[in-house]
This record gives sequence, C-alpha cells and structure tokens, in this order.
Amino acid sequence: MNKHLAAGILALLILLSAGCGDSAAYRQALPQPTYPIPGPGSASPQAPAAPAEKPPLSGHLTIKSYWDPLLDLCVQDFTSLHPGVTIDLIQSNKDGLLPFDDYHTQTAVELMSGGGADIVDVASFAVFKYAKSGVFCDLYPLMDADPDFCREDYYTNIFRAKEYQGSLYSMPCGFSYNLLYLSRPLLKEAALPLPASLNYREMLALQQQVASATGTTPGLLPGLDPYSFFWYECPEYYDTDSRTARFSHPAFADYLRLTKTLIPPDGDTGFTRLGYDDSFLRQDYLFCRFDVSGGDDLCNFLFDFPNIAGPVPMVSSSGRAPFRTMREYAITSSSPNRALAWEFLKFCVGERQPPESIDSPDAKRYLLSYNAFVPINKANFFSSFRFAFQYHLPYFEKDPAVRWREGDREEMIREALELLHRYNQQRDTPEAEGEIYGLLCEDLNSCYYLDLLTPEETAERLQNRMTIFLRE
Repeated sequence: MNKHLAAGILALLILLSAGCGDSAAYRQALPQPTYPIPGPGSASPQAPAAPAEKPPLSGHLTIKSYWDPLLDLCVQDFTSLHPGVTIDLIQSNKDGLLPFDDYHTQTAVELMSGGGADIVDVASFAVFKYAKSGVFCDLYPLMDADPDFCREDYYTNIFRAKEYQGSLYSMPCGFSYNLLYLSRPLLKEAALPLPASLNYREMLALQQQVASATGTTPGLLPGLDPYSFFWYECPEYYDTDSRTARFSHPAFADYLRLTKTLIPPDGDTGFTRLGYDDSFLRQDYLFCRFDVSGGDDLCNFLFDFPNIAGPVPMVSSSGRAPFRTMREYAITSSSPNRALAWEFLKFCVGERQPPESIDSPDAKRYLLSYNAFVPINKANFFSSFRFAFQYHLPYFEKDPAVRWREGDREEMIREALELLHRYNQQRDTPEAEGEIYGLLCEDLNSCYYLDLLTPEETAERLQNRMTIFLRE
C-alpha cells in the first residue's frame, strides 16, 4: 500500500512530463465530447451566474489528512474569503515520520468509534467499507440542495463510479489514469494496425505477434513487474455492492501464472516516461505507459516523435476504463458542521479562473494546484491544462533538443484537450484501493517472489481474505 500511495504523493510535488503522439487512427472510435471546448482567451465553459447574496459563512471545522500540501492552500484561500470560519488542519504526516498504515489504522478507529474530524482524507481507503457502516455522509443530497452546485460542471462519470449502492460518500477532487504509446517502427515492420485500446492480455499477445513477424522480441514496457496490472485487474474479481469476491475463479489463477513471468530477471523495474528521446521505442520496447497527471503533458502533444504511435487507453481485461483518485475527502456523519464542511469541499473542487499571465505572482501556485491530476471540475481541466502549456512553452522553445510538430499550434492544443476530455469521460471504474493492496500483498508476494504459494493456493487465500473484508 505504501508503494502505491507514495507514488501519488510524489506526483503532487513534481512537474511530470510525458510525450504524446498521433491520435487520428483511433480518434473516430471515441464518443463525441459533451462539453464545449474553450478557445484561447475565452471564458471557462458554462460559467455559472453570480450567486444571490448569502449571509456570511461562520463556524469551525477540523480536517484530517495524511499529508496533502494542496489542502493548505485551500484552507488559506477559504478562510481568507470567509473570515468568520476557522479551520484546524491536522496533517498527520507533515513531518514525514508517520507510515500510511498507521494513519489508516488511527483514522479507521476514530471513524468506527463515532469520532474523528469533520472532513477526513480517504485517498487509498476502501470507502465503501466505511460507507456501509454509516460513518460518512452521502454527498448527493448536499449537492442537490445547493443551488450553486451543478453536477454537470463535473465529470459525473467519476461520481457514478465512486458510488456505493447509489450514494456518493467521498469527493474525488482529481483523478488520473494510464495511456500507452506503441512503437511505430515495430508495428510497421509487423504490419499491425494501431488498436483502439489494450488490456494486459492484448499487450502480451501483440508482443508475440511482433516477435513472430520480426524475429526479435522487444521488451513489453519499461518498469514492468508482476504488479504492473494489479490495479486494473484486481477489481475484476470483487463487487462492492453485492459484497462478493470471485478470486477462486480459474481465470484469476491464470492471471497470477501469467504475471509471475513478468518478474525482471535482473530486478530492474525502472520506469521510463517518454521525454525528448523516444529512441527506446524504436526496437527495445513495444509499449511505454504514462499517467495523465498534469497540463504539462500538453506540451508533448506538440513534439515530433518519430518512433511512437498512440496514445491508446489502457483498459481492464473486461474492457472497463479504470482511474485512480489522487485527492479524496469525506464528511463524517458525526460532524456537527456538515453544511460548512460541504461549503469547504465545494470550494476545493469549484471552478477557479487561472491567472491572466504566466508572469503573475500566482502563476506557479495555480500551476501546482492542478499539476498532478485531472481536476474533477471540467472547466478547471481545460483552464489548468491550457495554462500549464502556456507556462512551460517558453522553457521548451529555448531548448534546441525539442523538435516541434508542423501545423497550427492552437489547433493541435485544441485537439489534444478534446482527446483527453473524451478519455476523461470514459473512466468508469476505480482502480484497486491501496487498502485492498495492503490486504492482499503478503499472499501475492508469497506467490510472485517467494514461491511459497501456487497460483491456485494464492487465489484461494485472496478469496477468503476479500470475502471477510467485504462482509465486515
């Protein structure tokens, strides 16, 4: 659990970069966007009318998180806007000394005992487990009773995917997901078309097709290990609404057997994102994976990469489109300040206008507020990704190593935003939560690395663990 969480936290601190390439081969297969694409300098889409005069907010909130540097900014901005509100922010790991497992245990005990803060950081929690115990508020009634909140301003597909029995018990502030690039030269040599999407079985099958056609076997993708597909495939084997698990199905033992072969012989699991140099996709690797995690990706849609095809969405074996929530908060049922807690959550995800200039004192602050994920608010997605491109452009234009695609730059930006927006709308299921990984990883390691369990024995143990977990 710590490994996956640490990756999410690190993403909040650094400016990630990834490359993107041609998309015409599969763009026609995607659904048309249902949200207008803004042009340069235009107002954010569907900007809400000015709200009616309201009495000033007042009251006190306690908020507990593991560690979220962006939450500090939200608290500062909210209390500046509403001087009558005071907030105690408890950042449990601000000094970097508290393991996430300890934060999880502490918070779970507080929640199940009817205590805890008004708002709780539940990123990597299996929220449904706590929702069925009644410790979190359903956010839908709060949304529907608020005339200033319009659901359609948000990626409601993410809301639906996070529901438990028709209710939404946490606010996913942002999300991310995986896309794949493919080696253009290897596809061409093997006379293979660019697929519309890929799951792990299709990736391995495509690798074998390339090997048969070219006489050489390229690596599958940088950073590959047995857990590379866990986050997408694990949810195929349990259902939260019915509280049932199906790890005992023979298909899961087959999955374990297949992914066990992905252990790198030299122990190298280094992850490579596409940067200026795409030569490793010429023949060394067939795929390169990247996570949609910030507007600086837009810059790379304009780079001229000769060796890549794609991007192509990575999906689960049943064709579902998973995502991970990067920041997620819930209002506790024990909170005496639910209305004020809702106002704060609404503020955290509400539409923000970007600075007028990249030279503004607030430019970097705004950039970092949205860099590590796709904002749940659609207008913020368009605005923040476009602003990030504008912010990074001067740096890239000074770099002689950057090769730019020919064509109308503004049109390419518009197409890139449209493409990512379509992908955003396709997300339909959460990845396996970190809490579930923590429950299962010991048995998985015993199978993958220690050879103490067969795939069938591992599947049976996971079946028992998940059945108990789902019914607790």
